Amino acid sequence: MHRYIENVAWPRALKCARFGGAIAAVALMAAVPAAALPTQSWNGYHWARTGPLTIELGNNLGAAWQPYLTAAASQWSAASQIDFIVRPGRTNPTACNPVYGGVQVCSGNYGATGWLGYANVWLATGFIVQATVRLNDYYFGQTRYNTDAWRAMTACQEIGHTLGLAHNNTIRTDLNKGTCMDYTNDPTGTAGGVNGTLANTAPAISDFLALDGIYFRLDTTQLPFTKPSYWAGDGLDVDGADHDFVAGIPEPGTWSLLIAGFGLIGAAMRRATRRRVSPASVRAI
Repeated sequence: MHRYIENVAWPRALKCARFGGAIAAVALMAAVPAAALPTQSWNGYHWARTGPLTIELGNNLGAAWQPYLTAAASQWSAASQIDFIVRPGRTNPTACNPVYGGVQVCSGNYGATGWLGYANVWLATGFIVQATVRLNDYYFGQTRYNTDAWRAMTACQEIGHTLGLAHNNTIRTDLNKGTCMDYTNDPTGTAGGVNGTLANTAPAISDFLALDGIYFRLDTTQLPFTKPSYWAGDGLDVDGADHDFVAGIPEPGTWSLLIAGFGLIGAAMRRATRRRVSPASVRAI
């Protein structure tokens, strides 16, 4: 089930879409004919691309989550058009604020929210321009969820959502589909056949086929941050200063999207200080 709400704290040109388990909250969603969307597309959301995508995953995670982020980044990078690069995080894990041009992945005790993991994407000119993933240690401190399988499935699923990928199936009692994008009561597939015998801890071929459909067409622009040549290296100068070396110049068509994006984010933050809306309720995976 999905629920759509209008988030008045964001301007019309910049939308925030939330995906956390069974309920999604989408701000000012543009109508897209269902027949035109590939299987598993999340309302047609995707990153703009003129070629391959290299997307930064900002690591704002506690020690227990490190191997699962590394694994999920590697697994999703098997997609034909997409590579994830894990880099040091650039936000406070508690707030888990977005950073333009990439995905910030955070962990923390977010309380009894009802969700294990929660993914947000922000849209500008119809494309994803930034995203966040929150992994809720409130539940992963409990015996039931503090397992390799639950952690792997949750990290994998929420990062999949940041690419515009929807769930494969949302009925917990169905047999496992063998993909982390599937709801289940047993991600290991070993609990006496309750959910079958397949493990839901990594992407499946069906997910990559869905991504092929979502990212089949090239766009006219691409964020410079997501170009494979954009990040060239990071070195330590003789004066002790740490300098990033950035190679790759944005294409002319990219500048307008980049400048507009920064302006819209600034305007949104100013408006957000004046007006608030209650977040939609979200259910656990």
